[in-house]
Amino acid sequence: MAEPPTPHSTPDPLRFSTAQIPSKNRIEYWEAHNAKALIGLDIRTLEDTPLMAEEINLHLPALRFAGVKGSSQIVERSARMIAAHPTGDIAIFFAMSGDAFFYHSKGTILLKPGQAVVYDADRPFVRGFSHGLYELVLTIPREDFAHLSGGRDLNEPLVFEFGSDLRRRFPNPSATDLVSVIDSALRRSPDDLYRVEQETFELVERMLSPMVDSGREARYRHALQEIERHFGDGALNRAKVAAAIGVSERQLSRIFAAQDETFADHLQNYRLQIAETILASEPHTTVAEIARRCGFASPSHFSRVFKARTGLTPLELQRATEF
Repeated sequence: MAEPPTPHSTPDPLRFSTAQIPSKNRIEYWEAHNAKALIGLDIRTLEDTPLMAEEINLHLPALRFAGVKGSSQIVERSARMIAAHPTGDIAIFFAMSGDAFFYHSKGTILLKPGQAVVYDADRPFVRGFSHGLYELVLTIPREDFAHLSGGRDLNEPLVFEFGSDLRRRFPNPSATDLVSVIDSALRRSPDDLYRVEQETFELVERMLSPMVDSGREARYRHALQEIERHFGDGALNRAKVAAAIGVSERQLSRIFAAQDETFADHLQNYRLQIAETILASEPHTTVAEIARRCGFASPSHFSRVFKARTGLTPLELQRATEF
């Protein structure tokens, strides 16, 4: 994440409005502004009236804030647009007013004011606002989002509640606080951008934490299943298990760290546990064969770590169970 900015790096908000632009040029200028200041989009209007739009942007060291208002329109981020204007960002759109649809590769979401949608800005989507819009936008570098979300891949959008509408009795408190932070920063450019940015990172992490916790537990269970299935493979390692459950090696390490253990320790302990059971139940099977079946690199390595765990060598345990 970004280092603290220098005292002279505090930017002024960037403001854009179509009000003084000739009607025939408004969409062109609106698209150009968004491509430069926020997210590149193809935009079209829904009615035969001139587009009305305004936007305020604040660029922090790593994050971008925006407040967007506009008349009815459809905005599309196509594969062609993504290739021309990649962002490397995850975007969070907070609907302040105006109903909207969000079309993506897996389906369509209908959004009401008081809801926020989180999606990878470099995946195609279409958004439509039949009665205009007012929204706040936050973009986060993908690497930072991966850290905050426990490595979640946004194949589908996530939706959070932040409004106080009576129909939404359980808004996410951190999402609500995020709206306040973004809105305040856009209204009055903060003196301490680093503090605001760190507060925003913390709120995003807290907003995502229920999802991260449940996702991490599911991935942990999946990793254990992979170990239980393949512990006898001497080539089984962190990279293979990470690939099998769809995370990076670093993310797999964090998943095990959340359980106060390491991947290597868990794998070795599981192998030793199985080996101990075999030694006790098959006293005539050689130590070398048991070591091989349990995935140990060599009988000598197996004997060494087994004695460290039990206080006995494998052969001593085997002899003790013969009678």
